[in-house]
Amino acid sequence: MTAQPTREEIKAKAEEIYPGVLRVAEVKGWGLNENKDIADSIVEGLARNVLLRGKKYCPCVLPSGDAEEDKKYICPCRNSDKDVEETGHCHCYLYMKK
Repeated sequence: MTAQPTREEIKAKAEEIYPGVLRVAEVKGWGLNENKDIADSIVEGLARNVLLRGKKYCPCVLPSGDAEEDKKYICPCRNSDKDVEETGHCHCYLYMKK
């Protein structure tokens, strides 16, 4: 089993990936959740998955281990465009419709 990352490692990785999260939102015409605590928590979940699993898997879904199947859960998830359009947010509430 992979050692659990420390809080400091998660925070550092979150800071590293945050600009990419912002770029995705900008390119797609979305915003981020205005509740900074929620947005930060989700980005930290993405960071944790990068450290543990090597990919930015949505923190709301447990990857199966099947790389091909799990591709659809790499943030932004495969259904995020549809979800944001239909519900106003992606599955994990990180990306929001403007």
